[in-house]
Amino acid sequence: MNDHVQRRDRGSASVGLMLLVVIAIAGGGLIFDGSRYLTAERHASNTAEAAARSAVETGSPSEGLREAEARQAAISRAESAGVSASDVAVSFPSRDTVVVTITERRPTTFIRFGGASTIIAAAEGRARLEYS
Repeated sequence: MNDHVQRRDRGSASVGLMLLVVIAIAGGGLIFDGSRYLTAERHASNTAEAAARSAVETGSPSEGLREAEARQAAISRAESAGVSASDVAVSFPSRDTVVVTITERRPTTFIRFGGASTIIAAAEGRARLEYS
């Protein structure tokens, strides 16, 4: 009887081990692509802040921000950081404030097997023309 029970359980450890390996690989993939998302978000944030500062540098205390020049300065700064102009949004909520929104798109590595081929991260940078 004991011999019969051993034959029936044969191979059950390998099925469990295979499931464990699949879960470990999936977890590693999520960690890898998650770190790519965090990197994209940090890059978008840094670029948005730098672009907003570049836009403010075009203004003057007497005239405020000149929107066309400020927008071009922000887009140029973002492009120098590797961001496409189509992923840059520039707005002017007031005469002396600029808001730059950057959208980063990065290809996925492991999440692609789940159907998502792109990671999208967005960040906003804001700067104000200071009068001294």
